[in-house]
Amino acid sequence: TLVDVDSLNDVLVLVESLTLVDVDPLNDVLALVESLTLVDVDALTDVLALNESERLALADPLNDVLALVESLT
Repeated sequence: TLVDVDSLNDVLVLVESLTLVDVDPLNDVLALVESLTLVDVDALTDVLALNESERLALADPLNDVLALVESLT
């Protein structure tokens, strides 16, 4: 459960703005999330743990990540 809604919104806006072209888009998202400076460190840790535990297998991994982040709200 993420407590800091502003931090979650920051991640969602960042992910929505991405156009990932790398072979491993999940790693790109993780690297970008890790580079964020969010006020609530616990919220960032929750997002990282959730992303790291996911294995995306569908044709559009960015949509999978967006759906995952949106499901946290």
